[in-house]
Amino acid sequence: MDTNLKTKSFKFIFWIMIIFLVGDTLDTIYRFVITGYLGEGTTFPGIDSAIKPDTIDLIIFTIVQIGIIYGIYKLYKLKRSGGYWFLGSNIMFLIYASILGPIAEIGITNILTPIILYFCLYIILALGIPRFYSKNFE
Repeated sequence: MDTNLKTKSFKFIFWIMIIFLVGDTLDTIYRFVITGYLGEGTTFPGIDSAIKPDTIDLIIFTIVQIGIIYGIYKLYKLKRSGGYWFLGSNIMFLIYASILGPIAEIGITNILTPIILYFCLYIILALGIPRFYSKNFE
């Protein structure tokens, strides 16, 4: 009858995790496709030059986004492996974008701080929460 705070908080924390991951994914898609590819180009905080992805970048971005969305879906279905899909897909696109893609033009060291902050947040949301609530996730 008496449940602890961890059990009571699961539903709230779970939905916060899903909402943040979906919101960030939708924002990323909007910035990359609408503002970046179809528009004038997208910028990072503190960088004056705009990043304008080309068609190959868009194709690779689309493939990676499928992996990210699949990871969110698996997290929604309470599968711990969804966090690895989400984080792995983001890392794969970061590697591509910094070597061959749009970030290569400005250099990854110029935007390292926001990337580190986002990945810390991703690790907490996509890996930390499923690990903390491990009895709720498969």
